[in-house]
Amino acid sequence: MKINPYLSLQKGFRVLELLASRGPRNVGEIAAELVLENSNASRLLKSLAELGYATQVSRRGQYQLSPRVLMLARGYLAGEQLLKEAQPILRELALVARASAHLGMLVDNQAIVVAKEPSPERLQVSTQIGGQIPLHASALGKILLASRSGEELDDLLNRPLTSFTPKTITSKEGLRQAIEQVRREGYVFEAGEEHSGIGCIGVPVYDASGRCIAALSVAGPLQGTPFKLDRAHVALVRQKAKELSQRASPVAVSP
Repeated sequence: MKINPYLSLQKGFRVLELLASRGPRNVGEIAAELVLENSNASRLLKSLAELGYATQVSRRGQYQLSPRVLMLARGYLAGEQLLKEAQPILRELALVARASAHLGMLVDNQAIVVAKEPSPERLQVSTQIGGQIPLHASALGKILLASRSGEELDDLLNRPLTSFTPKTITSKEGLRQAIEQVRREGYVFEAGEEHSGIGCIGVPVYDASGRCIAALSVAGPLQGTPFKLDRAHVALVRQKAKELSQRASPVAVSP
């Protein structure tokens, strides 16, 4: 039988991902959730602890991530031109739009917030860097879906469409129509599909070849702040997305 030399490495990363998403876990809990033998889970955790990426906490022998994992994230952020250029643009966008500005990307077929600038208003939307956002119920998600086609898009659409509010699109046909509208108009409004009373405007960010590599958005309460779902805000987000496209890929031209 052929042995996969990378199997232990794969299991180790699965443990790290579990600790990152679920918080502290003991050996038995990790073994059960990842379908591993207790002895195997114990060896993986001890190895991760020896490398400095996990640490054991006092209660019930649980393990959690150690601050060393931030070194990996810092290395990625420092080397990623798009994220380097995004923060000042997000800051300007949030200040003018009076709403929270986000940059989202597809990571392992999941929409992830990779950068954020909070709204200067007292009323805020609850999001965080590294957080997942629903592809079908968010402006960022619809932009990212519209950038995909063929089998990749079919795979993304075949997932359950969870209902968050009465306005959430829960049919595959309805979502396909929304995606086609995004492709025609080049932007998308989202109003109360994920959270009631919250609106969002999303537009694509392109690389030098004209390929959509990310989505830029502003989001905020539709009552109680100056933020609106209107043409002026669409023009603002489009302009900032164009600036980001050009800075991240100097010869990029947004379609």
